Amino acid sequence: MARLSFRGAHPAARKGNTRRKPLSELDHAPERVYLPLDMCAAAPSVPVVRPGDRVLVGQLIARAEAEDAVAIHSSVSGRVADIREHPHPWGGASLAIVIENDGKNTPLPDCPEPIDPTHLVPQTLIERVRDAGIVGMGGDAQPTHRKLALAMGRVDTLIVNAAECEPYVTADQRLLMDRGDMVLQGALLLGQVLRARRVVLAAEGDQLSVVERLERVLRKKKSSVELRTLRTRYPLGAEKQLVQAITGREVPPGGTPIDVNCVVLNVATVYAIGEALFLGRPLTHRAVTVGGGAVTRPRNLWVPLGTPLRALLREADGEKVPISLALTGGPMMGVAQEDLDAPVVKDTNALLCLTEEERSPGGEESVCVRCGHCAAACPMRLVPALICRAIRREQLDRLPDLYPGDCLECGCCTYVCPSRIPLLDLMRQAKGIVQRGGEGE
Repeated sequence: MARLSFRGAHPAARKGNTRRKPLSELDHAPERVYLPLDMCAAAPSVPVVRPGDRVLVGQLIARAEAEDAVAIHSSVSGRVADIREHPHPWGGASLAIVIENDGKNTPLPDCPEPIDPTHLVPQTLIERVRDAGIVGMGGDAQPTHRKLALAMGRVDTLIVNAAECEPYVTADQRLLMDRGDMVLQGALLLGQVLRARRVVLAAEGDQLSVVERLERVLRKKKSSVELRTLRTRYPLGAEKQLVQAITGREVPPGGTPIDVNCVVLNVATVYAIGEALFLGRPLTHRAVTVGGGAVTRPRNLWVPLGTPLRALLREADGEKVPISLALTGGPMMGVAQEDLDAPVVKDTNALLCLTEEERSPGGEESVCVRCGHCAAACPMRLVPALICRAIRREQLDRLPDLYPGDCLECGCCTYVCPSRIPLLDLMRQAKGIVQRGGEGE
């Protein structure tokens, strides 16, 4: 039965062009891949290769010196051409290891041995996930081994997040449809090691083909994984909303799901953990949706990390009309891309190329009419209009009592505002002010 989520918005789904497109290998392998040393949101990695070195698929090319960094592995075989600044999809530029692809995809011969599930202990799980370089692949890009370490012995519910609520994006849906067995195996093993009493796979109710397939698989295998469908509503995929919808528990302000005995992992993250445990493979590839009205042939692709976004557009037969806006991620929270030479990184789930008609409706900003739409839509029960007023009137001492730090940056407030006020930008500004102790820029 579908469960109701709380607040949010209903942007048009626009998933029809890729929903039924299976995950496909690239028709043309990239000539070069660019693997940024900034692959997680916490700390950069340190190269262990030099220009001229030969590398194989799965070979370690950058190590994690800081506890919050992650290992990086080569996604192709070939030669290290350079280590230099290169455009980064998160914005700006970052040092990247440039590898010339030899097209052979020669795997590393001495990959780690598969784990025996009956003898898996917490420390072994954490080490294998850390060595595989796995991060949160749903958008936060935080080191997954740190999250698992914090969750050990503290959670009773593991939620696998397949609620792909952003418009256009179907990468997780196709991953479940085409490679769902590995997701289920990984989820069960994670639940076992975490000692979670419940393992819940949360999907949106409009993913009917995926839900039906998973129900058949779960019945056939008599699996203990619970499949829960929830009514489609953005931002259902946010951790705090999922926890509340699945368990009825509310994550406290400034807290995480672990504070209420839950841990939430994106479905692509669980798949990567399954491959690391059962096949000994590090994270080198991921599912990416290439879509939007400007794309000639929308697709779901299985992509080597470091592949330039321009190469993904070429795999979709290029643009059929001029691109008005290119994004990585969905249109609600995605990052605008000025340079399509930026590469796919570990949290890149989509490249969207939108036409002028698909962009958010513009128009001049007008005065706030105090309609309350932003407060009604905010999934964190904030009042963005009051935060906006405090910022613009320079009443910065009021901000801590309005809790802008709890903002998910989901963009619902901006989406529903009839006055076209850039509420999300102001919310981000308010968060920064509070983090700096009440000081402006």
